[in-house]
Amino acid sequence: MNKLDKCGYWLMLSDYDLGTIDALIAGKRWVYVAFLCQQAAERQLKAMYVYYIKSEPPKTHNVNFLFSKIVDAEAFKAEADMEKFDSRRNECEDYLMDVMFYYMSDYPFSYKNIKSRFVNRELALELHRKTQDFVLWLRGFLPKIEIPEIPE
Repeated sequence: MNKLDKCGYWLMLSDYDLGTIDALIAGKRWVYVAFLCQQAAERQLKAMYVYYIKSEPPKTHNVNFLFSKIVDAEAFKAEADMEKFDSRRNECEDYLMDVMFYYMSDYPFSYKNIKSRFVNRELALELHRKTQDFVLWLRGFLPKIEIPEIPE
């Protein structure tokens, strides 16, 4: 697989997550809406990581780490419209901090925190709106990439 194929793969997964969120909203599964918002953002960033850093993304769910690696990359600074980027950078960083909180872990240390991870309808819908907005905004920093379709 070349770099663009790998980017397309990550973008496909991000899009799939966003589509799945619609089903979760219909089922009122608010915690999982928040979780998949984080996953959609993570996968969008992994596509950008592959494109700008030209290597496999690290096995991490830390969207803030991925974001900082991308924006510090010389290729990003050289190719991206930095005025457009800087106009929303802080807002995007705030969103990523928020959505990272809802990444669900099934490790034992999370037992005591699980109740704080439950979200209501209002919060889930707001995270969904922001996720759609920021994924679209971040996608604007990539060239047109063919996204494979997931077979039904």
